Amino acid sequence: MNSLRQWWSLPVDYGWNVAYARSQRGLSITRVLIGVFCWLYGTAAAIALTIPGLGESTLGRWILWFTVITTFPVGAAWLIGGWPSWQMSIAFVLYADIVLAAVLLTTEEPSMVLPMAALFTVMGSYIVGFHGPKLFTAHHVFALFTTGALYVSALMDGPEQRLQTTLYLIMLILVMFSAPLICHSFLMLLRRDAAGAFYDPLTGLQNRRGFDAAIGNLEIRSGSDVSVAAVVIDVDNFKAVNDRYGHEHGDVAIRTTASRILEVFPAPAVTVRLGGEEFAVVCVDSLDSVIEQSERLRIRLSDKTDRAPLTASLGIAHVVVEVGDIEFGISELLGRADEAMYQAKRLGGDRVAVHGNDSSSHRAVDELN
Repeated sequence: MNSLRQWWSLPVDYGWNVAYARSQRGLSITRVLIGVFCWLYGTAAAIALTIPGLGESTLGRWILWFTVITTFPVGAAWLIGGWPSWQMSIAFVLYADIVLAAVLLTTEEPSMVLPMAALFTVMGSYIVGFHGPKLFTAHHVFALFTTGALYVSALMDGPEQRLQTTLYLIMLILVMFSAPLICHSFLMLLRRDAAGAFYDPLTGLQNRRGFDAAIGNLEIRSGSDVSVAAVVIDVDNFKAVNDRYGHEHGDVAIRTTASRILEVFPAPAVTVRLGGEEFAVVCVDSLDSVIEQSERLRIRLSDKTDRAPLTASLGIAHVVVEVGDIEFGISELLGRADEAMYQAKRLGGDRVAVHGNDSSSHRAVDELN
């Protein structure tokens, strides 16, 4: 039971899965194959219209025609439209499962189409690759009930072939459940362990490797030209905190800093611990909004109720780019934000500096004084 609960509670990051698929040349063909499979499914439905017993009822023919008409634009969307959002991916799974079930259950020859229920495995494979245990379970429960209803219908239609029909059912259960269940459990655990290589164990923020992989997600959430900002945060005089209060308290202070960064810059902003007491944020937002958020973060970090109140220097760099140029320019953008952060330190720390400005923001400092 513990293993089952562990599997059920495994987190899934669809955006990360898509970004990983896009970043690997060997997996880039996946989206093309999904589009082609949609077209093959539509072709199969068109052929079924010509086979006696598969499209004789009015409802059955309407559903087959609906399948033929809709699968081709859906396939084209996969081929030329890029990866879908999480919501659209869920809609795609629902569309495929419901249409397949409708085709199978409205046929006049249930014993003939019973083996075709194995097509549920195609969608199951997609879910294994990109979604989590809950959708995986929902899909297979739906497939099982559909196959069971088709099996009962086939028994009623041809009771003399019950052994053959039962053999089909056993084969379907093996095909639909054995390999997908094993592969899904293995991949989910592998992803969980691999994700550890992308996150800083002390703070839970992404490390440099995870940061590089996550930057691709900014493109998914963006339109054409986008406003991108980078913020580099460095805790002032952190060595003195370690020397005075000890490294254990220093770790607590680092975790607290990371938590407050996430409070002010929640997802979809990409947050990273660059190392030591230095952090960075990259987000798609206007410069004015990022300056305001950075000021709030600076004030939040210098909470006087803390055992050892900290201050931080924050540097901001901003650029408007085309979607395809986001990853290319991130290193340069972070470099400019880092320069601005050092400008803030030269001015005394505990302030926000914007790259290209000769002065930094004093508003929050003045309020504290």
